[in-house]
Parts: sequence; structure tokens; C-alpha cells
Amino acid sequence: MKLPYSTLTSASLLAGRAATDNNQCFGSSTGQPLSEGTYAEPLRPQIHYTPSENFMNDPNGLIYANNVYHLYHQWNSKENVPGYQNWGHATSEDLLHWDLHPAAITPDNDDGPFIFSGSAVIDENNTSGLFDESTSPTNRLVAIYTEASSEKIQSQHVAYSTDGGYTYTKRPEPVIDINNPEFRDPKVFWYEQDSKWIMIVSLASQHQMIIYESKNLIDWNETSRFGNVGQLGYQYECPDLFPLKIEGSDEEKWVLITSVNPGAIRGGGSGTSYFIGDFDGKTFTPIDTAVREMDFGYDDYAGVTFNNVPDGRRLWIGWASNWLYTGNVPTEPWRSSLTLVHELSLTQVDLTDQHQALALRHKPVDLSSLITETVKETNSPMSSDSIDFPTKGAVDLSIDVSFSSETEASKSSKSASRITIESEDGVNSIEFGVQFSDHIVYVNRANSGWSAPTFGSLGATSITIPDDNKVNLRAVIDHSQIELFVQDGIHFASMVFYFQDGRVPARLRYENEEGVTIDHLKLDALKSIWEC
Repeated sequence: MKLPYSTLTSASLLAGRAATDNNQCFGSSTGQPLSEGTYAEPLRPQIHYTPSENFMNDPNGLIYANNVYHLYHQWNSKENVPGYQNWGHATSEDLLHWDLHPAAITPDNDDGPFIFSGSAVIDENNTSGLFDESTSPTNRLVAIYTEASSEKIQSQHVAYSTDGGYTYTKRPEPVIDINNPEFRDPKVFWYEQDSKWIMIVSLASQHQMIIYESKNLIDWNETSRFGNVGQLGYQYECPDLFPLKIEGSDEEKWVLITSVNPGAIRGGGSGTSYFIGDFDGKTFTPIDTAVREMDFGYDDYAGVTFNNVPDGRRLWIGWASNWLYTGNVPTEPWRSSLTLVHELSLTQVDLTDQHQALALRHKPVDLSSLITETVKETNSPMSSDSIDFPTKGAVDLSIDVSFSSETEASKSSKSASRITIESEDGVNSIEFGVQFSDHIVYVNRANSGWSAPTFGSLGATSITIPDDNKVNLRAVIDHSQIELFVQDGIHFASMVFYFQDGRVPARLRYENEEGVTIDHLKLDALKSIWEC
């Protein structure tokens, strides 16, 4: 990607998550004590990751090592705008609570070269020759990243860690340099079938992704290119490539993700799409030419998956923002958050009542450990009502809602169900719902408060209404962020919003039109991941 972020100094892991005298138990992005009130700001997400201060963008270098998930990310350690890019760092044992560490890889000078996005691997067998026997095999982490020089050339570099990923030593020479100013964001993984490393990297302004192979992480040979397909936009960024089995089958397909900016289908800014196909260790071949969007909101970009997850799950996280407006959003002293971690799977989806196709399913990380109370749960049909959140801000709420319609009236022009999340005084709100007659599910932030000329309001997508006329929605709502999962994650939207004058989400209000009822509702209050 184009820019990175960093996290705090605490090297303790979750087992040692004890508060200090200033109630700081998880570090800070700068390594300095947090200012009073940090992580309690009205717009600060409470169950989504944010740096304590300054500007963050792409997640990168995601890896599981020594029983800990390492989250590296793009971060400007100096200002709350894009710029001085390095690798911020956080760790977690449960993918919810994050301990913050000092930046893992930083520029040598104020004018660069800057450390752009990349990936990390464990080189247990020392294929790179960068380690000696004094380093435990599980501590042999290698980061492969883009270095952006002051001469405007982007090249691929490696750095190695002997302490399990907390500090890195940069190798001075690039491992790939094609003398191109838009050549970035390598994703590297081990390809077991041929006992080799694979890299996929973006040739951004040519709308191509190059696939390389290597035996040692240092010497790379190009094997193929994939590109000029799908939504082109202005540039390709942040590719990923990984296998998934189709649900209910032993058949395996490969998923290739690419992020587009600017010029994405939704709103013309940042967006992510993916392709499904086959990979033989050298070439990716798509099964069709369909453009599949990762989500139908505005705020999911540069998402990539973790390497080395021990149970085989494919875990993904994205940047919850958009380059159209990210540098102007009204948050201080930080900007940007990430989505929740999702488990991805591959499933057959009814695009219409006559056409099926493969698509990704998103399942958010288990939030049950954060539940403080079930505010309401009912299986009785409901038409209209409201529910107050217990803390009048509900920065950490999860909603699991199921809609069904049982009459033909549900397919009339009036058949819709709307859920509004509003401030206590009702001045600011966001809305999501289903329009059965139009086969549409949507999120609308037009009344959320802060806005900008490029801050699009409506995220929507088509859905197939099943024969039983039921649509399942799950919304995870934070202080300034919503993730909506439709039909058990077959459709997904990520949207940020910014209520004004200290307002926070405080109430859920729902109303249904002719022939539509809510048959099941469960509303859980969630505690902050930043509590000590």
C-alpha cells in the first residue's frame, strides 16, 4: 500500500494485561504515556483497532508466531495525516484485545526511504541464510516490504527479526528492483507443493500483479502476470493470494484480492475486489471474468490475510477508511481504524433465482467474551419499537437481527424494514435495512453528522430473497463504525460515521412496512477492548 502506522511500547502480552498507575495496560503508539482520556473519546471505536494517535492506513505483515497474532500496519509516527510511513505493531492472543508496541520497521531518515506495505513469514528452516543457530526457528521472522525512495522509485526489500517479530534489521539492498515508481505491496507465502516461496506484488499503474517464486526469499524469478481485468480504476494495490475449500466440499479454489484506488465502482474512491480461480505455483487462472466486490460499503480497503494461522482458518482484516476523505475525518489525536478480524470461507451463492456463483463469506471474530449483558432477545414477531442502549453511547454493541415476511404483501412496493441507530437526542443517526420488493440491502449514513463532498451516504447491494422470504442481518456497531453482515456473511458492508458534538449511538429504533416483521432479535452490549 501507500502508507503505514505504528503502535505502543508494552511488550507484555495479554496474560500480563494489568493496569499501571495511569491505567495504561496496552501501551501507546509513540511509546509515551497516554494522555488522559485517550481511548475514551466520543468518536473513538471501542471494539475496533486504532492507534493511540496519528494517521494509520493499511494492515500489513499479518502473521501468527509463538502463540501470538502480529498486526503490523502503515502509520505516520509524526502527524495525523498520511506521510512519514513505517510499520506500526500490535499483538493479540484473541484477535480482540491488542497490546501496542514500538514501530517495528522505520525509515532511516526524515525524507525516507519510507516503509510501505508488505508481508511477514517465518523462515524456520533458514532458507534465507539470514539467521544462525542462536535464533530459535520460531523467532526467525522475515518481513518483505516496499521501500519508497526519495528518487520516487519503489523496490522490494527484506528485513529480519531474531526476537519473534518485535524488532527488525533491514537488509540494505533490494531483493527486487525494476526501476518503477509504482511497484509495491508484496504478499509472500510458502507454497508447500513445490517447496518454494511465492510473492504477488502490484505493478500499480499498469493494472497488473506480478507473481514471483524464490527458494530463499532473496533471489526472485518472475513466473507470470495477472491484470487488466475487473475494475481497473487508477491503480491496483495490496494484492493477496490464498487457497480456500468450497463449503461442503473437498474442492479447493484460490482467491486473488486486489484493492483499487481511486476509481472504485462504489463512489469512485477506494475499493476492493477479488477473483476466484486456480493456481499451479506459477500462474493464477480465474474461473470467470466476474467483478466480485469485497463489500458494499465505502470503508474497506487494503485488506489482507494472516500467514501461518495454526488451525487453517483464513483470517482477514481491512482498513476501515477511504482515500476520498480519510485525511479530513474529524478525529483527534488519531485517524482511521481497522475492521474486525473476519474468517473467510468460499461458498456457492444464489445471485438470482436462476444463477449461482462462488463468493466469499465473512464471519467476524467471536465477540462473546465482550458481552456484558443481553439487552433484549425475543422470538416474538415485532413491527415497530425502540431499544435504549444501556450506556447511552453503546460504543461496543453487537446486534443480531433476523427479518422475515410471510405474505405476498412483502413483495409490494412498500415492503421494507428499517433499523435506525441514533444519538440520545435523535439529531444524528445511521440507518440500515432491507427493501424486499427491490431485492436490496443497504446502509445509509446521510444523517450521521459530519460530512464532506466525497463522503458518500448510501452503500447498497442486491440480494436474492430466498423462498422462505427471510433475510438475516447482523450489525456490529461501534462509536463511529458499523459492520453489517447479511445472510450469514454472504454480503458484508463496512461504513464509518461521525456523530457531532460528542454524540454517540444511544438507541436502536426499528420500523417495518406492510407484510414485514422482525421474527427474532438479539441485542448484546459489549465492553471496550481498551479496558484494563
